[in-house]
Amino acid sequence: MSIFTILENRKKILGMNERQLIYVRRYNKTRAVQIADDKILTKKILNASEIPTPKLLAVISNFKQLEEFDFNVLPASFVVKPVKGLEGGGVEIFYNRDENGNWIRADKSRVSQEQLKQYIKDILDGRYSLAQQPDQAMFEERVKIHKAFRYYVYKGTPDVRIIVFNHIPTMSYIRLPTKESEGKANLIKGALGLGIDMATGITTSGIHGKSGEIEYIPGTKLSISGLKIPYWNKILEYAIKVQQVTNLNFAAIDFLIDRDLGPLIVELNARPGLSIQLANKDGLRWRLRKTRGIKVKSVEKGIRLAKDMFGGEIEEEIENISGKEVIGIYENVKLYGKNMQEIEAKAKIDTGADSTSIDKQLALNLGFKEILDAMEAKNIPDNLPREESLKLIHDLSQELLPKYPDLIDIIYVKSSHGSSLRPYVKISIKIKDTLFETSVTVFDRSHLVYPIIVGRKSLTKFLVDPSKTR
Repeated sequence: MSIFTILENRKKILGMNERQLIYVRRYNKTRAVQIADDKILTKKILNASEIPTPKLLAVISNFKQLEEFDFNVLPASFVVKPVKGLEGGGVEIFYNRDENGNWIRADKSRVSQEQLKQYIKDILDGRYSLAQQPDQAMFEERVKIHKAFRYYVYKGTPDVRIIVFNHIPTMSYIRLPTKESEGKANLIKGALGLGIDMATGITTSGIHGKSGEIEYIPGTKLSISGLKIPYWNKILEYAIKVQQVTNLNFAAIDFLIDRDLGPLIVELNARPGLSIQLANKDGLRWRLRKTRGIKVKSVEKGIRLAKDMFGGEIEEEIENISGKEVIGIYENVKLYGKNMQEIEAKAKIDTGADSTSIDKQLALNLGFKEILDAMEAKNIPDNLPREESLKLIHDLSQELLPKYPDLIDIIYVKSSHGSSLRPYVKISIKIKDTLFETSVTVFDRSHLVYPIIVGRKSLTKFLVDPSKTR
């Protein structure tokens, strides 16, 4: 180990000790720490103040209850965890149950009822709890992943941590589960940690739990910067309200974001670690000093102070970091077809859609009349069974692709409007100052609001900020 590494480690330890002495002991009263250390007590106090948490399914407090517990009352999908566990230790997530009654983990391994009972015995013995003290096991409803994270995680649900001091959110990051971390948002196991700009709720920099700084989500071309956290203002609001009801004046508050219910608080931590600083490439000490002594009279003021003091990743800075333009969910775009004729139209930017789709009339104006006429001449009905559609695609491709060089493919598309076969052609699109070539499907969108939906495959040069509506 080099002297540089030794000194850096010493600095980190001293920094943690300083926070432990100055902030944890000074600002967190014993009762507040007790609340943070007990997940059931946390849930009870937060729910009484209408601060949402995942639904509690059951609690096993001792070995007698374990022997009498009916495991068949549990749903196929749930989370089991120690009530007084630390930093995600001892958490197990089950995604389904097989025909033999075994529960299924993210890695597809099976756990029998007897194995689950043995695991709960370990929890009751205090294997994962503070000071190895006897503990309880709790079962929670598994949070359903929000669509914003669908392409960023493996199996599990990411969590967002907010450090709050003096009713001001001071630093945040999101932990993304990976295959290496077995679908858990645990950096020690190999999850990712992405720093979050406090003003915008957009990720800026990141680390891999085992290999250090990263620029892209491993195994993908997705940049770690530019991910917009849903419900950002609501998360900041809840973080401050938690301090108000618990009197935990220096805390790390962990959120999961459910696709239907929004942000849910899963854990409070009175002793936050160092990884949040590494993910943000910034120290926490100066931020804590900056907030000390400020009078925060309302939740709204706390949010405003957090954004003003610890934000500042303005749009141009984000573009400089990522090398990509920031666009909103609605943009005026310019289209160029076979003859490079320019057509301007209003587009919806939809990261939930896989491909870009343009209206039939736009395709006609862009010079694809021959292809559309050839497709229409086949009188292809909509909503054909998938198997029949795939056979028809094969036959049509054999006939039409050699005749029309501009026809890239014929694809089967299933959407909220039903299923259909659509021609796939190549055009050029200009969004803001970026001109690029992309493939698009052609569909009659005359009954829809937007003649163009720009999908994920066409957005590799952009960062999408859902808060931008113009």
